[in-house]
Amino acid sequence: MKPSKIFDAARSGDVKVVRACLAAGADPAAVDAHGFTALQQAAMGANDTDIPQNLEVLKVLIDAGSPLEFQSDGRTALYLAAEFAPSTDAVQLLIDAGARADISDAHGNHITVNAMMPEVQEVLSALTGVALEEPEPEPEPVKLGAAQWRQAQARLDVLFEALTQAGLVAMQDVGTTQSDGFADCSEVFHERGGATAGLHGFCFYTRQDRNRAKKEGRLDLAFWGAPEGADADMLRVAQLIVREAAAAGMPVAWNGSAARRPTLTLY
Repeated sequence: MKPSKIFDAARSGDVKVVRACLAAGADPAAVDAHGFTALQQAAMGANDTDIPQNLEVLKVLIDAGSPLEFQSDGRTALYLAAEFAPSTDAVQLLIDAGARADISDAHGNHITVNAMMPEVQEVLSALTGVALEEPEPEPEPVKLGAAQWRQAQARLDVLFEALTQAGLVAMQDVGTTQSDGFADCSEVFHERGGATAGLHGFCFYTRQDRNRAKKEGRLDLAFWGAPEGADADMLRVAQLIVREAAAAGMPVAWNGSAARRPTLTLY
């Protein structure tokens, strides 16, 4: 077993290979060609790995001495977990292990701003005392009738086909929760060759998003940017979504942040 395999194994949640690499002499503090430790790779793997597998790999690496506070572009393992994880599990594990939460990346973006999921933002805000941005007031909800939803669905079909042609994995009505949607899209993304095949990332909405859209007339689109889900990757994909939505004649609201989802008006 080559010790260098630890980075890919950490990212993919393969705890057996991670353990084997450590047994073969892999240095848990070493960095890969991209400047990340195995612990940081495991943190980034939180978005496309089964949660129990990801947590087990994180625990093994922490116990082995992979450094909690090592930074790549100012981002520690905790910062990356907040940026990538679809739930609070990996974030809470790293916090419980002693990771410092009140941190910003090399560009001054605080961990609460860059966290992907609202529930992760709330945990970090409560822990650090950094207030979250107040959301802009939303317009009054407009319940869509059956005919209105059919019209909206037809426009969504056009938009998602355009997003597919533009190099995204674009999936409608996928999974029930955000975690489900991320897992399903990530699987398809990798099946299609990922960034090496020219894919820019993915965009989706869930059944929960669909049901809310029928009741309120607005649809939030989740997204992720390849290759690492960093701010620049995320912003590039969000801007692509906004452009294609406008071209499809669908009003879209977005505040320009990698942490906020674009919202389509369907009526």
